[in-house]
Amino acid sequence: MKTGILSIIAITLFSCFSVNTSFAQQTTSTTATTTGATYSLTVVVSNVNNRTGKIYVGLSNSPANFNGDSFQRKTVDVPASGEIPIVFEGLPAGKYAVRLFQDLNNNQKMDFEGRMPSEPFGLSNVTMLMGPPDFDQSSFDLTENKSISIRMMAM
Repeated sequence: MKTGILSIIAITLFSCFSVNTSFAQQTTSTTATTTGATYSLTVVVSNVNNRTGKIYVGLSNSPANFNGDSFQRKTVDVPASGEIPIVFEGLPAGKYAVRLFQDLNNNQKMDFEGRMPSEPFGLSNVTMLMGPPDFDQSSFDLTENKSISIRMMAM
């Protein structure tokens, strides 16, 4: 049973973190709501134990782009120490979720050993996986400038 659940988690993560060259690009443009109000989201990444490579971050605003190409994407180099802040600007109010992984070998994709991720990853609102992550579990409302924390996990 545990192996089955872990396999489902790994397959879901693989589909979430499959990276094509567009994921490595910086933020895509967004449109404002009819009121014109936009907000910033700061994602603070912690528990980064290996200080090498890049962190690929995907911001989703629907279940469809949580499991596919993200609404917005960022890539940051891992610094020598400290937490890693990543800022998304100009976001309209709405429901969002963040997923990220640390690319330790610079191949621009999340690697696996068998069915298990071999590179650290993280999700908004998820501190321990009890099954495949989804948009509803990972999402939060953005109605003002906001900062969230994501702790990196490793399998």
